[in-house]
Amino acid sequence: MSQDLELLIALQEIDRQLAECQTKTRQFAAERQRIESEFQQQIAAFTAAQTNLDAVRRRLRDLESDLAHFQSLFAKYTADLQRVRNQREYETAIREIDMAKKSVAQCESRIAEARAEAAKLEAEVALHAPEIEKRRAETDAALAENARAEATYLAEVEQIRARRREMEAKISKTWLTNYTRVAKLRGGHALAQVINGTCSACRMRLRPQVYSLVRQGIGIHTCDSCGRILFYRPEGSATASAEQVAAAGADS
Repeated sequence: MSQDLELLIALQEIDRQLAECQTKTRQFAAERQRIESEFQQQIAAFTAAQTNLDAVRRRLRDLESDLAHFQSLFAKYTADLQRVRNQREYETAIREIDMAKKSVAQCESRIAEARAEAAKLEAEVALHAPEIEKRRAETDAALAENARAEATYLAEVEQIRARRREMEAKISKTWLTNYTRVAKLRGGHALAQVINGTCSACRMRLRPQVYSLVRQGIGIHTCDSCGRILFYRPEGSATASAEQVAAAGADS
């Protein structure tokens, strides 16, 4: 078998490893999402109470603003009462004062209700806060550990990529071009071993002439059925690992 074909076999093994790396890399992201989602579920009651408290506080600010407005109107209408010139103006001033007074009373009542509701929610938030802080710290620690593990793993992946670049440089352009083309068509599985005259990938029997050339390791030959690059190893021989082939390439 030619050295280029040996290197392509090793290259396919490295590409298989890199494909698995992509899956594991996605798993790190999925694990982070799971950790954060679990935390959010654990603090759902606290989050709801905090959200409601924020809404009540906003409503309270609006009510206090309305109260100040109606109190200002009440003061104005009361002052206007001192300047009335006839019965009609007097009656108008009295109605305006009464309306302003009722609005003030309504605002004060709503403010009292809002303050009571806010106090209840503040107590609920305060009750859960220590446990939430503890869970947040545990979650942050789990996320940090995930990030550290991912960084370590990505460093290992980069080493695999570096080995792949080194191996690519040793393969002839023609062989590498054919490998890249077939790999794109076949989901990264560009090579197939010939066993008993049959393509191990698609189980189709090879033409005798092709089988003979593949066994001799002469040229690049592809399966008529699936298009994969074919290689042959005598029965009983083990397929070389990517590291073994890379080392052989380095020595050649």
